[in-house]
Amino acid sequence: MKAGPDFRSRRFKLPKEAFAIAPEIEPRPTDRILEEVWGSIVTLPDDVSIRTTDFHGSTLKDAHETWEHWITLLLDLQSLTPAPSEDGLCLATMILTDELQASTYACLTGFYRQAIAGLRLGIEAVAAGTYFRAAPNAAKYALWADGLKEGQLWMRDIRNELAHVPPYSKFEGGAGKDTLLGKEGWLNFLYGRLSAFSHGRPFFSTDEGDVVPTCNVGLWDGSNGPVYERRSVRLWSVFYADVALCCLLLVGLAEPRIVNLERRNGIAFGDFVNLAAAKSVALHPVVAKICEHLLLTGPPQDA
Repeated sequence: MKAGPDFRSRRFKLPKEAFAIAPEIEPRPTDRILEEVWGSIVTLPDDVSIRTTDFHGSTLKDAHETWEHWITLLLDLQSLTPAPSEDGLCLATMILTDELQASTYACLTGFYRQAIAGLRLGIEAVAAGTYFRAAPNAAKYALWADGLKEGQLWMRDIRNELAHVPPYSKFEGGAGKDTLLGKEGWLNFLYGRLSAFSHGRPFFSTDEGDVVPTCNVGLWDGSNGPVYERRSVRLWSVFYADVALCCLLLVGLAEPRIVNLERRNGIAFGDFVNLAAAKSVALHPVVAKICEHLLLTGPPQDA
């Protein structure tokens, strides 16, 4: 039996019924792009997307499902909050869902630096939302949410503040690398690695002596691009899984009611944690401690 055309080979506009809000009459094009410009912009990313999905369908499926679960988790958080638009954790979770979706698409099309760097925005937002739950301050939150200079939060300050507040302080008693918020802890480790992809340098040298490319040319193995590179997809997937899991546990600590929520919009919180943990390459030791605190049947200490 002859195979039909590859479903990835077609492009089309969605009908207005596919959108919650759409104009009654579709406006006619007024400045359509030139064919050669279109081709120059999309040909290489299209090529990468096909090659990526030839070999990483399961990885992308996992990332997509994680994003979907975060959307339903956001709805669950909003159900617990009288005024979601005024709640830092709800707003931060919404920002994270956007970044997870954009990160997946950037990886699909071969923009690996952007795919990894964008995850920093998500973890930064969730850390800020966690902070505002631990230290409610309507005026300070408004300054932060409105993007004013006076409302800027630094990750170091967030970590230092939370480290002295229950329940976060419970995870700061171990060795530096086994903590959640310490200088060498899990949150700062992830944030620092992600920041390396945002500072315009071609490489990042780890304390262990590894040299990691942090610009697209390096992530494309020296080529101009975008081009498909298996190792870079793998690198992105590791960051994606760890950011999703770390943010998920921060949400659980900030809003413990979410753990046993009965009327939920999607997956149970504990199941979400276990799914996220299963996608992590090397679980941080603090994961099991947080799961124990939240009374979750989480991954074992030596996972």
